[in-house]
Amino acid sequence: MSIRNRWWAALMVVLGALQAWDSGVLRAPAMIQALVVLAIVTPPVVLLLTKEYGVQALSVAASVILLTIARVIAPNPLPTLHIIAFIPAILIFLTKTTERTMKAAR
Repeated sequence: MSIRNRWWAALMVVLGALQAWDSGVLRAPAMIQALVVLAIVTPPVVLLLTKEYGVQALSVAASVILLTIARVIAPNPLPTLHIIAFIPAILIFLTKTTERTMKAAR
């Protein structure tokens, strides 16, 4: 586990929490909040536990599915909720691209 991955993971959690707050998740029932929290923490935890890009991509897909379920069953509207999954998708892609560039430079 590298320091860079820890920073990426922390950034994912912070940005995901801010987006959840902005989407109005705090007004949703506890079950919806739990689904959103799980969707926020899944990609960063997987990023810290494995270096396999495929597994990391699957964690983002799982996050999208959890956010879709939360949005569909929520009694109140949760606009822009899917941006929460977009953040780790971009950061994981950037991590993979950076690693490829560094390996190619060697």
